[in-house]
Amino acid sequence: MRFTLIFILFSFSCFSQNTSIDVLHYDIDIQVFDTTDRIEVDEKITFVVTESTDDIFFDLVNQFDELNDYDAGKGMQVHKAICNSQEVDIAHQAHMLFFSAEPYSVGDTLELFLNYSGVPQNGLIIGENKFKERTFFADNWPNRAKHWMACNDHPSDKATTSIRVTAPDHYECVATGVKSSAKSTKSNQTVHEFHSDIELPTKVIVIGLADFAMETIPHKYDFELSSWVYQKDEKKGFHDLKVAKEVVDFFIQFVGEYPFEKLANVQSTTMFGGMENAGNIFYDENAVTGKGTMEALIAHEIAHQWFGNSASESDWQHLWLSEGFATYLTDLYWLEKHGKVEFQQRLMNERNRVIGFSKKYNHPVVDTTFNELFDLLNPNSYQKGAWFLHMLREKAGADDFQQILQNYYGRFKYSNASTTDFRRVVEEVTNEDYGSFFNQWLTQYGHPTLKMDVNDDNQMVIEQMQENLFEFPIEIEYIFEDGSTEIIEHQVSERISSFDLTFKKKLVGSRTDPNIKLLVELVEH
Repeated sequence: MRFTLIFILFSFSCFSQNTSIDVLHYDIDIQVFDTTDRIEVDEKITFVVTESTDDIFFDLVNQFDELNDYDAGKGMQVHKAICNSQEVDIAHQAHMLFFSAEPYSVGDTLELFLNYSGVPQNGLIIGENKFKERTFFADNWPNRAKHWMACNDHPSDKATTSIRVTAPDHYECVATGVKSSAKSTKSNQTVHEFHSDIELPTKVIVIGLADFAMETIPHKYDFELSSWVYQKDEKKGFHDLKVAKEVVDFFIQFVGEYPFEKLANVQSTTMFGGMENAGNIFYDENAVTGKGTMEALIAHEIAHQWFGNSASESDWQHLWLSEGFATYLTDLYWLEKHGKVEFQQRLMNERNRVIGFSKKYNHPVVDTTFNELFDLLNPNSYQKGAWFLHMLREKAGADDFQQILQNYYGRFKYSNASTTDFRRVVEEVTNEDYGSFFNQWLTQYGHPTLKMDVNDDNQMVIEQMQENLFEFPIEIEYIFEDGSTEIIEHQVSERISSFDLTFKKKLVGSRTDPNIKLLVELVEH
């Protein structure tokens, strides 16, 4: 009976939030070594019981489990558990740690102390960088923090943090929050202490250790901006990462005040090209070339500090509120710095990604039927989310669009939001109903796939070939024999729409969407 319950909880906890608790604070004391990949952890979790429940549970990957689909011998083993000064009996199976909720009640604030150790299979990447030097990097997205810290591993449960990392003293350390001290011990170890009063989701709570070189970048704001690179990449890395100052300037002016205590841009050895950890962005080690090719990547990850880290999605299916926003804000940064032509080229490239992806994945942007969380790291969340924002900007106007972003961020910073929450802000700013606009682009799959031609009656005929009908304005640039052109916007809402053309000049051709405003695919007629 108990195993059946655990199996049900395991299936549920993969993607869903544990709503019976609200974590207030993680206090993590972790020790790492050069001679073993084993970590030793003392952790105290302060949390509130929010719902009546038989068992209180947290995510923590365990060893020796019939359901364990990770490497044999890896995972954490709990040695002691104490709740409110009383030792508790725990069950640790199916990657969850749970104990009886008796005698606790809804509304109680509890402190759970845990002592555990083991070898992380994932989440905390322990290995070598490209220079064959040992490194340690947390790599939590989406719900892999549970490999090295006990937690409620869901973006909607945010908490403050205190982190102490004990490591051999040749390492430099970055971690969530402000570094309060670094004390050497008699055993050639250093204890690095960090603290943050800002509530964060587990996906962006991190530690990182390597033989770093560090450079502080001067700027006009009241937080530290720094670059952390491998010592053997010092010159190249500092050159590539210095553009962060320009990026930060743009986003502060466009969106609002930077939300965290610091911004460290960090060369790392993990599985992602870039990971937007709050105040500690990790970039793939091979992105550092010294050729200044990281600018778009840096802009994307810095944009996440506002959207994704501070204003976070309330659940996984709303990931576009993080990735789509970071993608489009990078586009807008590109427009500001590099001009309209390069901006439009980025949009065309992103449109092509969406069209190509749609051929093999017929899910909407707000996707509730995904199989794995990593399935959501796709062009729907990134490029189609960005294209939705681009079309919203075209529809609402650039000024109202900026106001929408500022209002949305101001309302949900350090909190969580859904797609519906964002829509409400849009409608408040524009004083218009955006229900059908949101529905057709975000909650139904596909995009307009059009067959277009001028018929013998001198009509532009536009036929929607995709399954789901869309309503949209489309600009067509008509080209005349004398070389002149005229752009006309047609409003399309039917399966087949026809528009009379009454030009006095001889028409010799046309170009669809010349100003790159619409997510559209054209098919041969």
